[in-house]
Amino acid sequence: MKKTLFYSFLSLAVLAGCADKSSESTSGTAAATGDSVASTASTAETASSAKVDETAELGCYVGEFVAEKFQKGKNPSHSNRINISIDELSDYKVKGHSVVAGNSRPFSGTYDIKEDGSYTIEAAEPGDDKYDGKFSFVLDPASRTVRGTWVANDPKLAVTERSYDLIYKTFKYDPDAELPEEVGWADLYSTVPDPEWQRAERTTDEVTKYNASKVKLKKEDVENMYKSDMEILRNSIYARHGYSFKTRKMRYVFDTYVDWYIPMSTDVSKELTPLEQENIALLKRYEQHAETYYDTFGR
Repeated sequence: MKKTLFYSFLSLAVLAGCADKSSESTSGTAAATGDSVASTASTAETASSAKVDETAELGCYVGEFVAEKFQKGKNPSHSNRINISIDELSDYKVKGHSVVAGNSRPFSGTYDIKEDGSYTIEAAEPGDDKYDGKFSFVLDPASRTVRGTWVANDPKLAVTERSYDLIYKTFKYDPDAELPEEVGWADLYSTVPDPEWQRAERTTDEVTKYNASKVKLKKEDVENMYKSDMEILRNSIYARHGYSFKTRKMRYVFDTYVDWYIPMSTDVSKELTPLEQENIALLKRYEQHAETYYDTFGR
């Protein structure tokens, strides 16, 4: 009788063990199924993202805004650095803004996506400013470039059509950004050469001596500097914050010689550090009474 009970208990124990293993096996199958579901979901997400990730194309595209159709008699600016910012791409509609020559303007329009993945965009500025016009351009996600034309609404402007070939750039205020050596001894574009004295205004190498966003200037640092050097040194502070210059003189210097410069805004006054504000005030005081440096020019 005892032997019979022992074998009955042993059989029940074996059955219970199998049941546990079956449960583990079922649980393992469920886990595997879960991975499979996750994998399927991941595949679906990848397929979805492969369609169009329009947000990846948002941002700033920067380069030269070149005059193609213009009236020479009106002395137009041949080229200015422009920042075309794509702010929204959705449902075949685009919104953005451009910053160039001290002017920031919004634009809106439509787009199509070509087979190669590039965007063809037609957009217009509001039309309530005399310099407004229409943009037509191609945004290529592969090369991160924007290439196209702008046509003025007013056919009587000095420049009625411009072209641009821009590259994607990101802006970040960098107090360590230095003026390049080329800014020293540069001709100043806005200066009208004096035909009688055969001379034109230029900078000197003093303009690159200080970084006015990092070093607190003293009066002995600037009291013997030429006016143009102080003017550019002061405006280098604004350039680091992405200020878009209205004057052709400053545009020529920063558009031509300073690679890190990106026009971002027409007002950066709230971005200036206390040190920069002090340096700007000091430079302005001494600029008023400083001499202008001229150099002779040849034939």
